[in-house]
Amino acid sequence: MPSHKNNSNRFLIGAASVIIVVALGTWLWHRQTQPASLQTATVAKTTNAISLPTASNTSATATSPTPATNDRLKKLYAALQVAPDTKTARQLLAELRAELAAMPTNEAVAAIKQFLDSKADASTHLGFKVAKKGLLDEAPTLRTFLLDELARIDPAAAADYSKMILASKDSPDEWAVALRNLAWGDTSADGRTLLEQKTTEMLQYEPWQQNPSTGFLEAFDAAVYVGGTGLMPVLTDLVRKQDNPAVAHASFLALDRLVINNPTTMLAALLADPDSMQGRETTRADYFARADVRDPQQKQVLENYLLNPKTTPAEIDAFAGIFPNANYMISPNLLTQSQTPGRDVLVNRDTESLRAVQGWITDPRFAQLLPSLQKMQVRLASFVQQENQ
Repeated sequence: MPSHKNNSNRFLIGAASVIIVVALGTWLWHRQTQPASLQTATVAKTTNAISLPTASNTSATATSPTPATNDRLKKLYAALQVAPDTKTARQLLAELRAELAAMPTNEAVAAIKQFLDSKADASTHLGFKVAKKGLLDEAPTLRTFLLDELARIDPAAAADYSKMILASKDSPDEWAVALRNLAWGDTSADGRTLLEQKTTEMLQYEPWQQNPSTGFLEAFDAAVYVGGTGLMPVLTDLVRKQDNPAVAHASFLALDRLVINNPTTMLAALLADPDSMQGRETTRADYFARADVRDPQQKQVLENYLLNPKTTPAEIDAFAGIFPNANYMISPNLLTQSQTPGRDVLVNRDTESLRAVQGWITDPRFAQLLPSLQKMQVRLASFVQQENQ
């Protein structure tokens, strides 16, 4: 986790120490006439090879896709199976997206559902890449692409179909999109409960943990969206998986954003269960360094943390090196938006943090922490001086 830099250009190069990253990316790797590119890609298949598996449980719908629509989906499916590269796949998917967008909504929804019911699929040779507002810029399979398109076309229908996807564990990437679709299209209390249950179920599913796909890691954002402390035990358990750095890092980011969104509640919960971060105490220090002493409740939780006998000297030292934590990870997410405070907020926070540290230095309760507090005082005084120049 990046920390404050103690140098003369601290604010110019990052008063907030804001670090822009693409989260988790380091761990993993359509009109009436058929488009020419689709015709070309299809010739490698025989007529029999193009046929789609018959759906045994086609979703009930008031509208059925037209034979022409079914035929185009079949040809697209066959073309993707022989697409030689990502460029061809992108063109085919762009054509399909244009066709679906031009259809009446009910017909497009019915066509997507019928294909998904068939269980057929094809690789797109692309990754799982989230764009702005939570939609996918890339989808690794045709099914994942269609689940994403369903949300674009009819969020309520997408949420309803997601409940079928979430009934069995066929694909972590499909689950990631289904969780997002459920959150977008069903805001009822029952929908919210199901979202939390299924997010928990996904994060705890060991086969997907062992070889995490990008979609699986992106799905941790659903825990941030759910909020509260309900998923904290799952996340703190996963953040301690030092033999699985991808999952541990995704958990770290989710917990960090939960703390940012609701610091008093989350930090109080972490303080009440110190064993939940056993072996990751310096990470816990990063979270407590998020506390904003301008808020009396957060300041009280922070003081309780510093005075807690279970907070080790090593953890205090880690805290002293980063408080107030102004490092932020920014990336497109499936469900939530990353926010960073502005310059004025950060300058004021540094000033008030320095005042709080000076108060602790003169408070007899903090006598045993004096060396760490003095280090903080020197560092923060330097920051405040630079920021006021």
